[in-house]
Amino acid sequence: MFLHFNTFASTSSLTLFSTFNAEVYAESQPINSFIDEFNQPLTKGDSAFTYNQFEVGVTYSAFSFGLQSRYDYVMEFDPDTALYTHIEKNDLAFENRFYTYNLKAKNATSHGVFFSYKIDFNTPKITLTPKLSIFSSKHFQDGNINGQVLADKPQGNFNIDYAFSKDRLFKSFSPQDRPKGLGVSLDIALDWQISEQLILGLAIKDLYYKSSYADAGYALGSIQDIPFQEDNEGNVYSEPAITLKTSGNNQTKDHSLTMPARYYGTLDYRISSLFSTQLAFRSIKNDQFTSLLGRWHFTDNWALMTGYENKSEAWKIGIGSQSIGINFQTDSLDFEEAYYLHFSTYLSILF
Repeated sequence: MFLHFNTFASTSSLTLFSTFNAEVYAESQPINSFIDEFNQPLTKGDSAFTYNQFEVGVTYSAFSFGLQSRYDYVMEFDPDTALYTHIEKNDLAFENRFYTYNLKAKNATSHGVFFSYKIDFNTPKITLTPKLSIFSSKHFQDGNINGQVLADKPQGNFNIDYAFSKDRLFKSFSPQDRPKGLGVSLDIALDWQISEQLILGLAIKDLYYKSSYADAGYALGSIQDIPFQEDNEGNVYSEPAITLKTSGNNQTKDHSLTMPARYYGTLDYRISSLFSTQLAFRSIKNDQFTSLLGRWHFTDNWALMTGYENKSEAWKIGIGSQSIGINFQTDSLDFEEAYYLHFSTYLSILF
């Protein structure tokens, strides 16, 4: 079931609601191995992400507001980087060549408030819901590493652009105090009741996302190693050339973190009083997912659902009504082997 943030809106009554959504996806390795040892057989892929959000709020008429907590992590990497990491962590044999090492990662933990307003149009029958979130954040990473490394030898070159609340790369330049961040994000959703049986849903999450941090740690510059040089006397030697500005000695700076927009689309069709189906599409950075879902409405208010998504190769099951629901989706019930996990639940109480 695809839930927009105006699901619990009511035209006249007060509704208390809560939602929780946790989604994790990894390529190249199963999730557990990706986080830890990177020791499973290597598969194709160049991305990983997790989006986790908890909200509690109230709705009256067309207006909703409440509290929100989020943890988001987005990573992009070159397949050659995954190969190099897999070889290094498992003590395998390197090829005698330069490996591409490109890695981009963003993550942030935030807590704040949200406001949304449902706008109804009669012709055509469309509901438009913008949602604004304002939040504070003290934990973030925003890094970009580009370069090459020669097999298992300390030879290569890297360009580094890395900002953080805690230095997890060099473990040397963390600021004395956590940086203070203030951010804002904008989501927008549209529902179009094409006919009594057909509903089109579109949503963009993080259409705009920016968090500004004061006194953030950072490392900016390059590390280059020229394998062989010759001095004036004809002696051959090698040494690294390091040009790196950092937040050492608490020389912090301001930093702005942005997050990529996520795009969602659904097409719901009510086959009969007992059955309905949904075709869904979503795009997160360079990853596109398409799924097909079927529902059995075994009472007027309750439905069982199951479906399948192509890219994640994940099956989904769930049960829900207008007031409560739970959904679970994964590509493997052996969580040690899972590349995708998604759990969501919601609760609403009408007064």
